Amino acid sequence: MTFARFFRKAAPLFVLFMLLGQATLWAEPWKFGVMGDTQWTTADPAGENPSTVPVSIIEQINRQFMKAGVKFVIQVGDLSDDGREVSEEVRLEAARPLIDAGIGFFAFRGNHEARSADNGYGAPGFRKRYPQTRDGAFETRSGRRYVIGSNFSSPVQVSRELDGLSYSFDCGEGKERTRFVIIDNWPVPGRVVPNTTHYPSGYTIADQQPWISARLDRSKRGAPHAFVFSHQPLIGQNHQDTLFSGRADEHPDWQNAFFSSLHSNGIRLFICGHDHLHQRAIIHSPDGKSQVEQLIAASVSSKFYTPKPATHPGWRGQKNREISISQELSAVGYYIVTIDGPKVTVDYYADDHGGWQSDAAYPQGVGRPDTGRTPTFHFVLKERWSYTLDDGEFFPRVSPKALTEQFRN
Repeated sequence: MTFARFFRKAAPLFVLFMLLGQATLWAEPWKFGVMGDTQWTTADPAGENPSTVPVSIIEQINRQFMKAGVKFVIQVGDLSDDGREVSEEVRLEAARPLIDAGIGFFAFRGNHEARSADNGYGAPGFRKRYPQTRDGAFETRSGRRYVIGSNFSSPVQVSRELDGLSYSFDCGEGKERTRFVIIDNWPVPGRVVPNTTHYPSGYTIADQQPWISARLDRSKRGAPHAFVFSHQPLIGQNHQDTLFSGRADEHPDWQNAFFSSLHSNGIRLFICGHDHLHQRAIIHSPDGKSQVEQLIAASVSSKFYTPKPATHPGWRGQKNREISISQELSAVGYYIVTIDGPKVTVDYYADDHGGWQSDAAYPQGVGRPDTGRTPTFHFVLKERWSYTLDDGEFFPRVSPKALTEQFRN
């Protein structure tokens, strides 16, 4: 047989082999959702938002997640406003439609869960309500069981009290495989550490840094993508407490180690809440050697904050470490993140009205027939940005329009 005849016969098999090989590397693109703080902070004349949980808002966003076909949703803490056990049960029930639809729901504590020693700072109740943070197992109300994620881990070497509070897991296959690292540094019954803010810590970033670094180590993690979450920002817009158990100028050694663990392991996006607004910014470490994009998730609440000026003394002169990319205030929103091979795309959706008023004036002012009643939202795409692991760039690719667009306040 001549070489030409052999090649003609072998070529289709070679192409098939290449396609099958590629399929093992590029599995199907998949999506996950992100939602911000869920707090009801005003009267509830319609009776739709029991126990300080904004069910009337959550239900509308749940439907958007189901429509988008996300695999799971991560909620960035402050699951209710008052943090009581009954309120946290209401929040779990508000997530049941997602779970029943086969969509996982992963949560973590914020300061509102961890506000009182009377219930163990919400830690025992959280672990009871959300066992999926340890194994990814879900059960629908009809009794169907399924698992989302694998390779679950918590920093139990630091303390058994962190089991299921700080946690990490993997999802996806091949080039779409992604690691999630979720950090809880709030008080627990066995450890309460006061600091210069009015939010005490439990096991700090410094305590948990060896576990964080190990989970992010891209030479061993077996997942091309990774995201890091916490409730508190690295540098916020309104709140001036940080993930580092103090204000933005405190514990620079902790900060440098944390930023370095993200930057050196290719982490492009750190996602948090706390400030009830949509904000994207590049945050630099105190030593200037590392940086990461920070996304503060938009409000899913009747509460909206406005930023404090960069010259406010509470920032301790640290706002020069922040490069703002985009911002939207006073809007209810959510995020869809798509993993497609080496490419990550983030879509930010928010209601097309915006300009909502906060707390007792929600949604459009006091003394109105609709005061304290959630409107029907019409969600539209407000911003899309993406990056690819193959581009060799640290900063995500952002269109000039996205860099300069001014959102309605």
